[in-house]
Amino acid sequence: MSGKRIVLTSDATMMSNYNGGVMLGFAAILPASMISERIFRWLFCPPVEAGPDGSAFLAPCGMRKVEAALLEAGFSRDEVMVAHPDRLDKAIGPDTEIVGIGHDDPMGKIAIREIEEMINRGAPYNRTKFLELLGHPLIKEHRPKVVIGGNGSWELKGEDDRVDHIYLGEGERTFPSICRKIIAGEEVPKEVEGEAVPGGEIPINRGATVGGIVEIGRGCWRGCSFCSPTMRRPRHRPVSKILEDALVNLEAGQGDLILHSEDAFMYGSVGTDPDGDRLLDLFRQVKGIGPRTVDVSHVSLASVYHSQDLLAEISEIVGVGTDQRYMSAWIGIETASPDLLAKHMKKKTHPAPLEAWPEMVRECYALFDDQSWLPVASLVLGLPGETASDVVLTTELVESLKGSVGLILPLFFTPIGETRLGKARGFGRDRAIPEHWELVGTCLEYNLRHLKTLHSYYSERMTAGLGQHLALRGINLFADITLKKYLARMKRGEPPN
Repeated sequence: MSGKRIVLTSDATMMSNYNGGVMLGFAAILPASMISERIFRWLFCPPVEAGPDGSAFLAPCGMRKVEAALLEAGFSRDEVMVAHPDRLDKAIGPDTEIVGIGHDDPMGKIAIREIEEMINRGAPYNRTKFLELLGHPLIKEHRPKVVIGGNGSWELKGEDDRVDHIYLGEGERTFPSICRKIIAGEEVPKEVEGEAVPGGEIPINRGATVGGIVEIGRGCWRGCSFCSPTMRRPRHRPVSKILEDALVNLEAGQGDLILHSEDAFMYGSVGTDPDGDRLLDLFRQVKGIGPRTVDVSHVSLASVYHSQDLLAEISEIVGVGTDQRYMSAWIGIETASPDLLAKHMKKKTHPAPLEAWPEMVRECYALFDDQSWLPVASLVLGLPGETASDVVLTTELVESLKGSVGLILPLFFTPIGETRLGKARGFGRDRAIPEHWELVGTCLEYNLRHLKTLHSYYSERMTAGLGQHLALRGINLFADITLKKYLARMKRGEPPN
């Protein structure tokens, strides 16, 4: 095989549809020593299908955007392939000049760090598989230029000489020209910053996406100091292009769609308030093309709180309770402390005062319960300036939410280069105080309380067989039993081991 000139791919933890349950992808943060690869691939990260030519049937949405941008820039289909990681023999050869690898957390500097530090069982699957891909025999043999992109590319800065270029930022405008320079033998810097793309120029995907992701916009105006999307100005795509991306997924058999942006409620808005007419029109048109279910990737709790009627109207449009049992969304609680909000998230509650945040969160959770929305919430532990009393306030907030179904994930603060806190010191187990462990234990208690309900709801979207569902129920039971010993320690303010 002579190989494709430009090969786009990722490791097996990114190139999976996770048995139709996107949340199962979090299993990639588990240490590889804890579960055999055969079980891991069967239960959590089964590989996407591969075409006879080695192409991937599904791929992350960001990779599909880069693929589309390369084709629109004049590269031919004979030159560009989104390749299946298990079939690189069909993609990489002597003619391959660039291998672009997209990843969200290749070195485990975000969610993985908590698991690794807490249970001390070695490297997670995510990092292990990424490093295996970097060391693939065909990459070593043919020595194409390796370019790392995606949300996690910053993790490779200064860390790995097996990477030729680290691509930061958006890819559609800049990446094709970088590829031409590499192919022409021109000098390209180790780190490349991609230019922001207007919403109307974000291209239409040429293939289906993992999870049925359909991008509706980029950027956020709230300006949280630790969050990279807030470094990008808000932009929205035309409904016509959103529908075309959705149809690409539907025609490929992806009946479940996830509308992706940093805050779905802000779609079409030109200010800081949701544009209800444009938002509801988007959902009506997406629903009108016939998906089985519709979800959103992220919403801001403040947007929900200040436009509460929209939640019920969206639920009615997509058919929650009739066509689908629930809707889900990632939300950012981050903290319950007004002092920390003032330091790092001044627009988090806009236009309400920062002191209203805990009550806003509780009221939104009540709305989610009423409308059968499942929130997956993040907390950030160890933000610069955090005190024990700040942590206690967050623990009290989580305790008050225990009657509402969802997931709450406590994440250690990690400085990311493209945020305002890029040079701040990261947070880890060595800096945790008893109040942190009590908060982590409270989150674990919350999650275990709702695990069975979550599995019941998520089974609506999953493509797993009976054996896999039974295995997941067994894991739920095992987790409930085994994690309680860790829970008891952390609730006392002690580390898990």
